[in-house]
Amino acid sequence: MAKHTTLKQGQLLKYIGKRWKNLNISSNPIIKFLGYDSNGFADVWVEYQGRLMLLALKDVELAM
Repeated sequence: MAKHTTLKQGQLLKYIGKRWKNLNISSNPIIKFLGYDSNGFADVWVEYQGRLMLLALKDVELAM
């Protein structure tokens, strides 16, 4: 996703990045946007299955 895309808290995103060890996100890739990290707005805070995660903005896209 482009850095200049404006997201709102609670907006649903789809994870398109690589798999992590011990994280089976491919079965349900929908995550909830919580906010931007202040480090150049290149990272986003999200919630996935009750877990808070910091992801690179390039690893998510808008969920349709």
